[in-house]
Amino acid sequence: MPYRLDVTQGDWPAPELAKGVEGILSESMVLTLATAGHERGPHANLAFFAYDEDLVLYFVSERSTRHSLHLAEEARAAATVFLPPPVFGEQLRGIQLTGSAGEAWGRQAEAALAAYQGRYPAFAQDPEVREQFLAGAGAAALYRFQVEELTAVDEPQFGRRHYLQARVVR
Repeated sequence: MPYRLDVTQGDWPAPELAKGVEGILSESMVLTLATAGHERGPHANLAFFAYDEDLVLYFVSERSTRHSLHLAEEARAAATVFLPPPVFGEQLRGIQLTGSAGEAWGRQAEAALAAYQGRYPAFAQDPEVREQFLAGAGAAALYRFQVEELTAVDEPQFGRRHYLQARVVR
């Protein structure tokens, strides 16, 4: 694993926390992305996502969307990934993420496409569509979210209401 977690709150071993975070990411396909812009105010949207071994998340969006316009103004974002609990208020599992986000270009676009196709094999199989994404030529673009800090709750793994916080070190 090319990244490591520096636990800043909680007493859980960092490698175990990383395994828990990756487990939640692997079990969920949708994230909630929060952005804010000067003129348009705060905004949250849902997006299918993929991730890589460096704890970078990738999503696809049209450049005209509110969150894409926000990211063009300010490359800061927050996101949540969670799994529905089996019972109200019990066995919570999720992560809150903060970091930088923006359109992926060059090698970042190649990494984004590889991760996205690894998770969603049917995505951009047409050579023209693939090339549009890599060249940044279409209405939709590949985006990357580089996680810098996270808060995780995984009650079955870490215990009830045991929130762990960490910085991502690369």
